[in-house]
Amino acid sequence: MKRPWNNKLIYKFFLSYLAIIILLSVGFFLYSSKLLRDSYVSSLNKVMEQKARVLARLLPWQDQPGSLDAISRSLGQELDVRITVIARDGTVIGDSDEPAIDLENHGSRPEVIEAFSGGSGSSVRYSTSVKHELLYRAYRQTEGNRQRIVRVAVSLSEIQNFTSSLGRTLFLGLLLCSLFGLAVAYFASRRVSGRVNRLVEFSRALARGEFGERVFPLSHPDELHLLEQNLHEMSLKVRDNINEIRAEKEKVDSILRCMVEGLLVLDPKGNVLLINEQAEKMFHVSHEQMQTDSFVEISRSPEMRRILQEVMAFDFTNRVYSKTVSMEDGRWFRVNAVSLQNGGARPSGSILVFHDITEIQRLETVRSDFVANVSHELRTPLTAIRGYVETLLHNPPVDPRDANQFLTIIERHSERLSRLTEDLLTLSDLESGSVQLVRKPIEVGQLVQRVLEIFWDQSAKKNVRLSQTIAPDLPPILGDPDRLQQLFINLIDNAVKYTPPGGSVSVTASPVLASPDSEGEVEILIADTGPGIAEKDLPRLTERFYRVDKPRSRELGGTGLGLAIVKHIVQVHGGELKIESVVQKGTTVRVLLPSAPLVKHQGATLFLCTGNSCRSQMAEGFARQLAPHGHRIFSAGTNPKGIHPLAIQVMREVGIDIACQRSKGLQAVPLDEISRLVTLCGDAAESCPTLPLKVERIHWPLRDPALAHGGQDDVLRVFREVRDQIRDRVDRLLAAASSQQSSQPSISEPSRILT
Repeated sequence: MKRPWNNKLIYKFFLSYLAIIILLSVGFFLYSSKLLRDSYVSSLNKVMEQKARVLARLLPWQDQPGSLDAISRSLGQELDVRITVIARDGTVIGDSDEPAIDLENHGSRPEVIEAFSGGSGSSVRYSTSVKHELLYRAYRQTEGNRQRIVRVAVSLSEIQNFTSSLGRTLFLGLLLCSLFGLAVAYFASRRVSGRVNRLVEFSRALARGEFGERVFPLSHPDELHLLEQNLHEMSLKVRDNINEIRAEKEKVDSILRCMVEGLLVLDPKGNVLLINEQAEKMFHVSHEQMQTDSFVEISRSPEMRRILQEVMAFDFTNRVYSKTVSMEDGRWFRVNAVSLQNGGARPSGSILVFHDITEIQRLETVRSDFVANVSHELRTPLTAIRGYVETLLHNPPVDPRDANQFLTIIERHSERLSRLTEDLLTLSDLESGSVQLVRKPIEVGQLVQRVLEIFWDQSAKKNVRLSQTIAPDLPPILGDPDRLQQLFINLIDNAVKYTPPGGSVSVTASPVLASPDSEGEVEILIADTGPGIAEKDLPRLTERFYRVDKPRSRELGGTGLGLAIVKHIVQVHGGELKIESVVQKGTTVRVLLPSAPLVKHQGATLFLCTGNSCRSQMAEGFARQLAPHGHRIFSAGTNPKGIHPLAIQVMREVGIDIACQRSKGLQAVPLDEISRLVTLCGDAAESCPTLPLKVERIHWPLRDPALAHGGQDDVLRVFREVRDQIRDRVDRLLAAASSQQSSQPSISEPSRILT
């Protein structure tokens, strides 16, 4: 515990009070002693004068010295005073204490002189005869021509005794009053000191930034109370102001952190006053460097130094500094600067904002290249078409074969324009994110098989061998069937186009084991034995209109957008695309796609007819859209033919594209997986002796629209009627299959016909 006397404030207060009380007590004691003495002497003077007058009347007139000693002695003893009778010339006639003859002349005594001149006189002095202080009172007695002085003297020892006794009493009283005053002063000083100490602690807390609740107890309204109240109100205002400043600082810091632009505030000498994190990253500088050196000194870029020097010398009176600069490392910045004002006439620095427009510049370059490439790609076929059309219009060839050749060239270039337009639209949809994916589990084997079917004729004509290797128990992939089919069509189309005769294109699908940080994936490799691609060209293969061999690419009908579309399809599916190539050995494209949860196959349906060109193909198209998850759909023909173009047309009218399906025989179907057979030809069911007897067999006696007669509109009407019949039957079939699957019946009933 802190001792009171160690408290400097109490010590100072107490000593001050003590000194004041001592001075006041001593002064009062001295003043009161003198006052009492003077009062007593004044009162005694009056009594002694009365005694002197009475004695003057009692004492006879004598002129001889010593003649009045006896009577003076007798009267003096009665009155307890010293009586002295002095003649006009100062001779002592009689004295009550000493023989008058032995006394010296008293004519020079002050009281005698005063009495002779004024009638009475008094004096206080030390008596050499009696050896102590006496009070003398002289009275001039006059009788006729005679005058004498009757002097009465009283010893002041009684006064001294009285004043001493009174002084002791007064001193004791003053001491008690002083002690009481000191006690009051001590407690008052402690109270004041406590309040002052609270003020000191309060100020220290404010200095530390601690703004608590009110710490001052309620007290009487005095000056300290007003000071405490004012300090408390001031602390609340300071707290609110600091909180506002902190909030504003947090806002500014948040804004600076969220800014993608670099912010730099410099003083007139180039020293950094403020820099945000983005600027530090932009210019590869640290906060510690900013504390010691100017930005001009630590910047390693000559272009940046030149910009800073221009800004510091720039006149911001009526202009704003703005400039686009290219850095040595290939980055582009747009620099805007304004002056920093602090309320004075002259600016106190500059504020620079650096916008990184490297990506904008790159996109602008890409846009310019894209426009140039599109213009070139469009101009080439349009020029050819226009040239041959003008020839046919103005100078038609005589030989019809020449005219047919011209028309064939026009058709080829028109198809190229159509492909280019479709690819541009597809790429635009993928890049803008407007493509709505219909994600569903997809059997990789079926997907690869359907894509390879498209290129069997093309590869056979070119003598390129197509092969596929699908790992057993391969999980399905999760994605949009149409987009993924387009992806593999583009990849296999490139592989077949650039593989020379006698070469091969292989498709391999295998699972990728899941890791703790990722789900399972399926890797699909498309490998060819083509000429290969140089390593320097690999990073740019997925750029729009980029071609390694431009003349050959155009000759083969490529648009230069295929791999760009592939890249975006892989990205929207959350996959990964890798391209590896060795010159003169071939190219391998790796596609990683996320796998879907493994679902056990719930049977398979085969739509069978003779030609596999119209009805079974349309049935397969509808069934693929409506089949439950895990149920596989196939179509085949006992004597397969190409898909009828009108079947493709009427199916596109309802939003289903069967152009990518392939007409095939029974040998291309996994018959051991078929659980339901649907025949669609004429009035009699197609025979399929290789299927087990337990397979559910259904016959739909539908008209063959390919045999319809009449004009094109009549034939199209027949195709639409058959299409709608097939859609209704497929819908009812798969709805019934779904109901049976939910109730899980056993398939034991005999074959039946659904009409």
